[in-house]
Amino acid sequence: MQSIWFKDMKKWRFPKIKEEHYTPILIIGGGLTGILSAYELQKNKMDFILVEAKKVIHGATSGTTAQISIAHDDLYNQIEKNHGIKKAHDYLAEQISGLAYFKKIIKSENISCDFHEESTIIGASEKKQLKKLDKLYQLINPSFKLSKIKSDFPLKMINSLEFTNQAIINPIKYLNGIIKVLKNKNCEIYENSLVTKINKINGGYEVIVDNEHKIITNKIIMSCHYPFMLQNLYFAKMYQSSSYVMAFKSKVKLKANYISLDPPYYYLRTYDKNTLLIGGSDHFTGANSNIKNCYKLLETKIKEIDKEAVITHRWFAEDSMPINNLPFIGPYSKKHQDIILITGFQKWGFTNAHAATSKLLKILNNSYKSEKLCLIKKCPSYLRMISHSLNGLIISKLLMKSGILNDLKMDTGKAIRYQGQNILAYRENEKDYFLFKNKCTHMGCSLIWNDVDKVWISRCHGTIYDKYGKVLYGPGIESLERIN
Repeated sequence: MQSIWFKDMKKWRFPKIKEEHYTPILIIGGGLTGILSAYELQKNKMDFILVEAKKVIHGATSGTTAQISIAHDDLYNQIEKNHGIKKAHDYLAEQISGLAYFKKIIKSENISCDFHEESTIIGASEKKQLKKLDKLYQLINPSFKLSKIKSDFPLKMINSLEFTNQAIINPIKYLNGIIKVLKNKNCEIYENSLVTKINKINGGYEVIVDNEHKIITNKIIMSCHYPFMLQNLYFAKMYQSSSYVMAFKSKVKLKANYISLDPPYYYLRTYDKNTLLIGGSDHFTGANSNIKNCYKLLETKIKEIDKEAVITHRWFAEDSMPINNLPFIGPYSKKHQDIILITGFQKWGFTNAHAATSKLLKILNNSYKSEKLCLIKKCPSYLRMISHSLNGLIISKLLMKSGILNDLKMDTGKAIRYQGQNILAYRENEKDYFLFKNKCTHMGCSLIWNDVDKVWISRCHGTIYDKYGKVLYGPGIESLERIN
């Protein structure tokens, strides 16, 4: 099911790339980061082209819960553990600046997006999580004043920390407002224009769109959800995390946004005066085939909050998670210094995207110091990623069980061994089947079927395809190979 935000999606009509173009800067990706990058460039009167593979702001951005907050759960503790207290404080400062820049844009552009300034409350009840909460207070309080509060509502938390002056918005209304600014400035934006290859040439890059048209550019801002180029081992430096969201009618009124550190981790916010949003049940994308249970956990929590609640929407979202807990902001690699990668925001895209794009000129001039990830230093995390990939590439295929097509229920899919091949089978109705090779178009990993959302999910790097094999979320860019 589509997210609740889709009802506010405007029918922007941008052209498709149909001929060769030149631009000094090319933005790849029309989600939150891409649109903000375009906004920053036009504000500084810099020429650019933005290309989006599908429709702008229809990808990962449309699945957000849009808590605009510096209260990034236990992340500060993880950064302090892996990189030291200075890096944790630097990350906090970046988030504070991102939140301030976000508020500045709303005010300066007079964007109507259901903006409400309110607190975010992080809480816990379990002993282990309460210790994390105490450590979080000691880490953050010197730089941002926190309040310790006792709270058992609505997520039944014993102790909590309150972050004041945070925000919630309607993310689509907000981005509609920025797109309107770009359209009024006659910025070049193209939709349904899939980048299929990037070639390094003298003085820049030759970017191939839809395997046909060229865009020649000096610099690239890669603001897509997950890097689709295989160079520099990004598939080993980050993974995708799935989370689930439900909107429900309720008479309960919240005084803040809430985050529970207790497993399986929940976050709760107001949508409007009659509706709340709850998210959580996070897991490594492709590692959990029991998606019904993920939604069931949210349903149980909803009933704990309000027995009379009525669920109206449910959807899933994906987040890119760097194994070193810090976003990728800077040159793609030593070889590709003029490709700027901006991604890996984990669960906190809004403050990170605003923080990054507010410094876009420095990033483009290579005067912004970015964090470099050394896989040797992150050996345990790296080995876990390799193990996960080996399972998707080899082990799961060897262990595939034989199946019979007629055993499939209508509107259901399954990965099976059939006539000597590992295949993906989807049964649309009594007679019609759609069969595909069990091979993700990103790196060849096997896939699993999500029977709730009716999608195919890569076991390795999180590419998600619809039931007919078309890409919904990258890094894969091509559809699954159909078997006749």
